[in-house]
Amino acid sequence: MQHDLPENVYSADFPPTKAQANNVGKVLWYAKGHGWYLGSFMFKCMNNTSHWTYAPDDLGIEPDTIDTIRAAFEVWVKTITPDSLDPAALGLLRLGYVAGWKRGES
Repeated sequence: MQHDLPENVYSADFPPTKAQANNVGKVLWYAKGHGWYLGSFMFKCMNNTSHWTYAPDDLGIEPDTIDTIRAAFEVWVKTITPDSLDPAALGLLRLGYVAGWKRGES
């Protein structure tokens, strides 16, 4: 069965070239069950990757403070907790982490 793809979305069966990558050699890949992720134009890195599209150029802008806190929390929580952490406990840990981060900035 042939699926009609949106404009500028291509099958992973026809990988992108360097000319189709952004200024740092990346494209957006799509993996079923995960969604879109940024990766090298040369190869897909997740199982079930089925499509790709163009990625915007990297402008070299520093990430937003909220994004920085969120990314740091995700790294930290993986070092101290099992994968089966209850969502309520995870929410409390996040509140404490963000409060500590903000207190450290003042």
